[in-house]
Amino acid sequence: MLLHPNVGREYAIGIGTKLSLLHKMWRNSRHPGSASGFFEHVYIATKLLEVPSDIEGSVGEFGCFKGLSTASLSLTCALTNRRLIAFDSFEGLPEPEQTVHNFDINYSPVRYHRGQYAGSLEEVRANVARFGEIGVCEFVKGYFEDTLPNRDKSERFVLIFEDADLPQSVRSVLCGVWRKLYPGCLFFCHEARDREVIDIFFDQQWWVQTIGEKAPGFMGSGSGMLSGPGLDLCCLGFAIRVCNESDEIAPL
Repeated sequence: MLLHPNVGREYAIGIGTKLSLLHKMWRNSRHPGSASGFFEHVYIATKLLEVPSDIEGSVGEFGCFKGLSTASLSLTCALTNRRLIAFDSFEGLPEPEQTVHNFDINYSPVRYHRGQYAGSLEEVRANVARFGEIGVCEFVKGYFEDTLPNRDKSERFVLIFEDADLPQSVRSVLCGVWRKLYPGCLFFCHEARDREVIDIFFDQQWWVQTIGEKAPGFMGSGSGMLSGPGLDLCCLGFAIRVCNESDEIAPL
């Protein structure tokens, strides 16, 4: 995957740099503050390295926890000369508005609560400075529904990694950035095993009325993209922004 010769070729990234990146992502993913796994970090990094270098745009992360996934993303952003914009309340989750159920044999509820997955801005910055490339990062503090409407309308993204947990928060991210995502690029979601989140990506009425585009569907529904024997539990999946041929980048 990441070690394929074509991955990163446009950025002149060779095997030595890739092996170093893998080592650092392994370290970051094994840190007790990481809420995502090694193969998830690698998969996202690979897809970023496959974005053509002539497409301009930043990488957006929504939900940082302790900043370990942020650190891994920042390493890849530095290699591709892209900005990483990390959005988080830095106070944990807001109060959940609905119960979320996991796609498992018992269809069990996920016990989310206010303040869960909190990492302070100072803690996140310290981890990124230690384990990543903080020089490429911008940190945006606040709940998504408050911060995203105030962003520059000309802002564009070539990849998004969302780990917001709650359906209400995922909707806020989609409302704020989906149409800023360059066509053909990926919106990664770390709730592939959460039924109520996955339902959003197939809700045609919500997408047409709220986003102004057709529902994109979702790859990895129920089990994640990277599940299997010997792999960490995977919560990662993605949607692809597909526009009509007549569309420009994203009429806002």
